[in-house]
Amino acid sequence: MIAKRLLTALLISLGSSATLAEGIPFSSKTSLWRESVTTIDDDIKTIVTAPLKNPRKAAAIVAGIGALVLLDKPLTRTYQNTVEKAFDGFALPTLPWEKELTDLGLASEDVWLLSGMAGGYAYGALTGDERAKRAALLSSKAMVYSFVTSQIVLKTVFSRNRPCPDLDVPNCGDGTFTDDPLDFGNYHGISVRPDGYGTAMPSYHFTQYFAVARVYSGVYGDSWIPYGAAAILAVSNIRGHRHWVSDMVAGSALGIGIGEVVLRNSDAYRAGRLTASPLVTDEGTGLRFGMTF
Repeated sequence: MIAKRLLTALLISLGSSATLAEGIPFSSKTSLWRESVTTIDDDIKTIVTAPLKNPRKAAAIVAGIGALVLLDKPLTRTYQNTVEKAFDGFALPTLPWEKELTDLGLASEDVWLLSGMAGGYAYGALTGDERAKRAALLSSKAMVYSFVTSQIVLKTVFSRNRPCPDLDVPNCGDGTFTDDPLDFGNYHGISVRPDGYGTAMPSYHFTQYFAVARVYSGVYGDSWIPYGAAAILAVSNIRGHRHWVSDMVAGSALGIGIGEVVLRNSDAYRAGRLTASPLVTDEGTGLRFGMTF
């Protein structure tokens, strides 16, 4: 599957960016990687079947986003005139190794996110901090799932055009950008690289930022720093996003959901599975308990 191939490549590249520290037991080094790879199938199954297993919750989310879509024009106009205006001109500093990666289609904020994760893994490897390595590995999975789910699948399905950069301008639509929040169905195939036409919903970057933030929040038990970092990434070069408000809300909700799936399956793997079965012997009856890992 495409998600599994992308994830394997990303994990390999992440692992090659840092050397493992001496003194950490070999079983400790490999268990995090084994956990990350072993749970891929469960992650994908859970993400795909989540709406079917939680129909009421899924329906409520869809209804909420649908309501935002209907209100998107005034909401997005207000967003452009307030939030975008407030952060206009703010951008994170350029990293020394940024150009090579942006030439591949990554945004500057993507480079910052990947660099932070790689740096966190390297720190964990050098100091023996298992949480730092675990957070980086699980976040790598969350990023790949975000890309496949948001960029490849949902953007292709919805094919929604992005809003005009300035919705205060009458009749600003030009075929690529629109002032109509109901401008869906602009199918043009799968868009792997950033593309303006028909790629509004959901926001991939918001999906990615909040998926990673949810993972770090769960691993460290702290929400302020991860979500604060996600907010900084979101407002850097803010006018470049060009999304309807509902696109950003949908991406954020999707990202948090993906991060939650990754965390839960990781925790389940670590906890193992406790099973019980009847036990009947000549000496009496009881229960047999077993734990699998």
